[in-house]
Amino acid sequence: MMRFDPFREIEELTQRMDRAFGQAAAPTRFAPPVDVHEDEHGLELTLDLPGVTPDQLQIEAENQTLTVQATRAYDRREGRTAHRVERAHGTLARTFSVPAKYDLTKVEADLQHGTLTIKVPRSEAAQKRTITVRTNNVLDSETASA
Repeated sequence: MMRFDPFREIEELTQRMDRAFGQAAAPTRFAPPVDVHEDEHGLELTLDLPGVTPDQLQIEAENQTLTVQATRAYDRREGRTAHRVERAHGTLARTFSVPAKYDLTKVEADLQHGTLTIKVPRSEAAQKRTITVRTNNVLDSETASA
């Protein structure tokens, strides 16, 4: 048994109406799924962007905000009828607020097989440090002899 999804039904009806009246579907805005992980080195964001090439991708880091934007065009060809269009196309944009403990000047991005991985390292000031405790043996021995 199929589950009823009123939004899908509305979208399909809208697409049918657009095709019936010869209107091109307007590009839509979508947000790709993202995984965000953190470890002692920093943040790692992984986004699914199938069909997006590096030249269609723009990543900006400014004022503790990381923005990912891309465009995936719909492959519309003459003489071909679309019976169902479910894959998202158009403009995508995701914006992330990044805490100050991360260094946005050292962001690295890698796009492999439709998966974008962005690494944001911790800032030097936020790195975990081990503090060496010194003893004042010299001062203690001078005080003892006086």
